[in-house]
Amino acid sequence: MAFQFWRHLVPATALQQLIDLQRSLYDRALTEAREYSGADSVAIGKYQQEFEASLPTAFESINERKLLSAMDSSKIVLFGDFHSHKQNQRAFLKILSSYQHRPDHAPITVYLEMFKSKDQAHLDRWQAGDSTDQELQEAIKYHQTWGFPWNNYCPILHYCRHHQIPLIGINTARGGKDSLEKRDAHAAAIIHKFRKGHLAAKSLCLIGEFHLADRHLPSALTTHRSATTTAVPLRIFANLDKYFFANTPNKLHQQDEYLSLNKSTYCVINSPPWMKWHSHSLCEEIRRVGPIPYLETKLPEAAEAQEFQLWADDDERLYAHDTMDLDQQLRDLQQQIATFLNIRVSADIFDRFNVVHGSLEDQLVHMPKQELGAFLVRASTDGFAVEFSGRIVYIPVISINNLAAAAGQMLFGSLSQIKESYTDGGQLFTQQCLKYVFGFITNKLLNPRLPLHSIGDLETYLESCKGKKLRGLSARRRGVADATLKLHTWISDKCVVTSKKSVAAPNIPSTFLKLNSQSSDDICRSLAQLISQPICRGLVSGKIDTADIQKYMLRDCKNEKTAKTTLAEMILLIE
Repeated sequence: MAFQFWRHLVPATALQQLIDLQRSLYDRALTEAREYSGADSVAIGKYQQEFEASLPTAFESINERKLLSAMDSSKIVLFGDFHSHKQNQRAFLKILSSYQHRPDHAPITVYLEMFKSKDQAHLDRWQAGDSTDQELQEAIKYHQTWGFPWNNYCPILHYCRHHQIPLIGINTARGGKDSLEKRDAHAAAIIHKFRKGHLAAKSLCLIGEFHLADRHLPSALTTHRSATTTAVPLRIFANLDKYFFANTPNKLHQQDEYLSLNKSTYCVINSPPWMKWHSHSLCEEIRRVGPIPYLETKLPEAAEAQEFQLWADDDERLYAHDTMDLDQQLRDLQQQIATFLNIRVSADIFDRFNVVHGSLEDQLVHMPKQELGAFLVRASTDGFAVEFSGRIVYIPVISINNLAAAAGQMLFGSLSQIKESYTDGGQLFTQQCLKYVFGFITNKLLNPRLPLHSIGDLETYLESCKGKKLRGLSARRRGVADATLKLHTWISDKCVVTSKKSVAAPNIPSTFLKLNSQSSDDICRSLAQLISQPICRGLVSGKIDTADIQKYMLRDCKNEKTAKTTLAEMILLIE
């Protein structure tokens, strides 16, 4: 499939507006990333040019099965890493897991650039269970020598330890202080050295994407004196800019897409490219501050689906700033969404919330104990929390998705002027649900590949639970899924359309709103996903327009009746 330009394929619909938003975000994020990289060496710039020149110009969409089959024919698979972008590491883990679960798969060895080969003994101790994550990081001086978010890579490490997949460090002793050519040669030597005793093993290597250019690591591997074949290693890239923008626009919302670039080169798309470059700038910005505190009391089940990241301090670089401007980050995202939805607002609307990412003691003194507890639980579960009454947004876990969702909630709260009341459960539930809806919609617009569950997903999950005796968090998760589906059906059945512009929405029975002392927010969050997912898909398919979302975001939802009506109308919007 040759490159195409989206602008020439579709009219100026909501889909085109969404594409324009993605392009605008991308141009801005790339400009900022280049400013942060201004001090990089000429050698790295040359390396980047060679990398981009080596990329094929044509591609075709394939399914994951074809990619896994292609891996069968190659002993060495190189996966291009963009170190600050969590979606890249997730893509690697998914491919590793999918291949590892294939029948009769070859044994696997994973090679990682994040570890130096001289630190292999420390890595072996950790994999044997003789040291903790923290002890490993301290032993290898992880934050000084690598410095990218540990939580991005942690799932890969624990998956390999659980499945007894060997982990091998391939970086040089000086790491980034050595030339890229020297690091390529060193990585090739380590891979071949280990392969001598494991000839049947499949070698999966996670290394910076620039290393994957034709003349770089692939060449070092095939020309090394220990190479037993001149076969080109299989290369898999992730979220390369040119393929995202050259793809057909109706695939914008797909969570994972696989592209064949040629018989030995593939690409996974699971994130829009602006997020990749923004993650670079955000990571550099956070390095200036050092560790960001976050809540240790997060609910255990939340880590499976939410964005939990702990960013760490880096090396000896000197920075001019000593604080991270989260306020500006959130203002920018809110402005992008307001512009996309054609909402004209005064500049001061973006200053109506106090953004906190450190101590909360002074900011929360006004909150009663019940409200404070609920606020902190939401913050620990979601990685952020927005409180309309006190106009506070707390972001203990810094990630792009958290910033995007918080920006949407803040914009909605500023426009609707909601003040939460914890004395009326029904009203609070409705307003919290709308808060989540606009957070998810904003997040999905900025990151179209963000996974949100659908009615079918919950139905499939509940079917898989039949006959099982679940306890604890598993039982709670099943209860929330069941309550969410029942509530969604109840609202769809009970809400009557009185005219083309009005819906009669009765009070939601209290039995739907709380299964136990902690499940109200869970149901609210789950129902909001059922509402947001089809609306965002409707935008891409042309079934709804941005004016529909604008209408709901501009409503005065501090009024309980209006809030209930808005929630019902959004459920019925594309049914």
